[in-house]
Amino acid sequence: MYFFESLPKHIPRPKAILSPREASQRAEGIRSHLFASWGRLQKIVLAHEETIQKRWKKRTGAKRKQLLQEIEPTLPEQHAPEITALSQPSATQKLNAFLFPYLNLEDLSINNGVQFLGLLHARTHYAPSQFAWFDYNTLHFGIVVGGIDRYHAMDCGMVVFGDEDTYGKVLEYSEPLEKSDETAPDGGQMEFILRESMPFGDGLAVLHTQLKLMDFLLAVVSKILCDVDLATFTPVAPLPPPDILILNTTFQWQSRARLNALKPYRPPPVFSIDEITVIIDSQYELAVQHLADLRTDPIYLAETIASYCAHRIETILTAPLPLIRKRALTLMLSDTYSFFVFYHVAKEIIAEFRVVQAKFPDIPRARELPKEYEDALKNLYPILGLIEKHITKVHHQTMCASSALSAGRSIECNDPTYTKHKITFSPQPGDELYAYMVLLLQEQQTHMWQVSRIFDQLDRLTQDGTARERISPLIGNLLSQWGVVNDCKFILELHRPAVEDDQDLQTGIQERLTKWHPLIASIVSGVSPPTPLADLAFPLTRFAYPKGPKDGAWAAKCQRVDDEFSAFWRTADQWLLKVCGRPLYTLGAEVIAPYRVEPTDWAAVAARKVAIRLKPTPDALVPFGGAEQSPPTEEAVPTVKIKEKTRGAIATSATEEDVDSREREVALVAPTPVSTRAYKVFSALFNAAKDEEIALQQSSVPWKDIQTAFAQLGFELHKTRGSAWTFRHPDGPKTVTVHEPHPSPTMSFWEARRFGRRLTRRFGWTLESFVLDAAAA
Repeated sequence: MYFFESLPKHIPRPKAILSPREASQRAEGIRSHLFASWGRLQKIVLAHEETIQKRWKKRTGAKRKQLLQEIEPTLPEQHAPEITALSQPSATQKLNAFLFPYLNLEDLSINNGVQFLGLLHARTHYAPSQFAWFDYNTLHFGIVVGGIDRYHAMDCGMVVFGDEDTYGKVLEYSEPLEKSDETAPDGGQMEFILRESMPFGDGLAVLHTQLKLMDFLLAVVSKILCDVDLATFTPVAPLPPPDILILNTTFQWQSRARLNALKPYRPPPVFSIDEITVIIDSQYELAVQHLADLRTDPIYLAETIASYCAHRIETILTAPLPLIRKRALTLMLSDTYSFFVFYHVAKEIIAEFRVVQAKFPDIPRARELPKEYEDALKNLYPILGLIEKHITKVHHQTMCASSALSAGRSIECNDPTYTKHKITFSPQPGDELYAYMVLLLQEQQTHMWQVSRIFDQLDRLTQDGTARERISPLIGNLLSQWGVVNDCKFILELHRPAVEDDQDLQTGIQERLTKWHPLIASIVSGVSPPTPLADLAFPLTRFAYPKGPKDGAWAAKCQRVDDEFSAFWRTADQWLLKVCGRPLYTLGAEVIAPYRVEPTDWAAVAARKVAIRLKPTPDALVPFGGAEQSPPTEEAVPTVKIKEKTRGAIATSATEEDVDSREREVALVAPTPVSTRAYKVFSALFNAAKDEEIALQQSSVPWKDIQTAFAQLGFELHKTRGSAWTFRHPDGPKTVTVHEPHPSPTMSFWEARRFGRRLTRRFGWTLESFVLDAAAA
């Protein structure tokens, strides 16, 4: 007690200190009750789960809430009750909110009640030990803020894996796990090295939580099956887990937030290299697409530069404009290559680990890992650390300069070079978005609140359009990257026996990532001052293709855009070679090589004859001709050769690259009548494509609507590799390959406008190529 009393006052004290014998007795009483309740619940659900699901779904939302409140009157009303519990007077409500915040009326009743069914299925079909670390992670917030009482046992831990023989067993630090096995680890090794046990106070809190949850689920199930004989059971084939959908989102980071919010209602999270692979692969694809788009699409380059300029903290300090522009360009280019190389290296490390993993197919629990296996998996820590450092350190000022923090932000700078800033945040009553964004910028707060909980609150807040507009695409992307790191580290830390990062970041890079050091060394060491690129980049309107009649003057202006775009990248490449080094620069050039196309002959484009537009006819099935189509009978339509434009054309597969590399015959026909849903899709794509003003837009197009629109035009939709989809028309080689938005199921504004420009280049489509079908209208 003297030790605990000497700690700072904000650190919670244990409710009592127990001897090893007292600790063992207290844990034994709880865990015997826990396994008895779980065993009974398992028998009931395995015999009657189909009936439970049918009866639960047939109830209205109000009836579901009423049933839950009959079982537990103090059940919180709303999502994330642990946050409101900080100021609630009721001790019972606070305790329930901290123990299992996912047990609230809102989450258990929405979406036709499927989340309750998911919770019931998961807690029934998986042993309590499989949820031990997830439940501990859930309790973290309540423990840190003092909302959960804990006991302390002298030099004791609690085993948190296995069945009833081991799970919940109290083990002294000097006591071996198995007395008959001389190689068995002792309690200290189990807790501090293998992490197969946890401190007694934490383990007891987990057991207590699980017992209360089992009793609650038993009571609800018994209520639902009030007319069923629960004394005898007839085993039936187990049902699959309920499908819990992720609701539509605008930003990638919101999708990560919602995945985390659904974890309590799904099977227990476990270490999975496959899951880490999917996350890293998707981010790598996004990084490659971003790099390719910057180097092939002048408008996208201008939009990205404008976004970085708007998020420079020097703009708030009214620094000289040339300084702001140079630093914005520097950060944009270093960001592009940093994230690209980070995810490239992460992919390679995962591939190397898979080779080692195949050598050790059966890793035993509670034993030290093979050194080769452990070292290969440990390599993921430094690369994830680099991404997190890049966001939290490099982009601290970027987030501070965002509009979400403009209300209560104060910035001082007495340095003539504008490199030393003092940033303070004042409370803004009622501005929750501001408050949670400030939490992200404070390391102690993110440790207490956990990034996933802050993201969850931001996700809820930004459902409001006004709040959503305060999160710019650049900030949304940074949050997405942060969420990726957080998720990968969470999955990595679930590996048992544990693989812990025992080195600081710089040491980890030098010792573990020696092979990859030539790629990442320059990024780790910092970015040197850039070659003056501002004169070649500004004004940004020089990268916007002109509108107007397609005559000689128009062609000359378009050619000037291409020339200035090429001049910018020639100069930028000189700086990139110096800063990033040849290995990284060469890797980037190789990756984007398939995305390049031949320069456009603008004079030839201007010389083309204008196609004659016809009124819609039943024969006009798609906006280009085809073997299966009847030619228009009212008036002849000339066939012209359309050569692809230079910039922004992206070939994401060998098939598409071949199609891009040659001229194709495209018969322009009458505008195509389409359904209301399809017309909305093309209106969004091509209105965005025609809008060449450099501004931040935040509209989006659902991916399912895009698929539906192309299906209506007769395209066959083929899922190829990764997230790539090929839309293939039955009429020969007319295809377009596009990456499915991930992890968000919507195509953002920038993605939509780039896709629209691609369709214009590939098929000659514009919004005028489509009309609303009379019947649909």
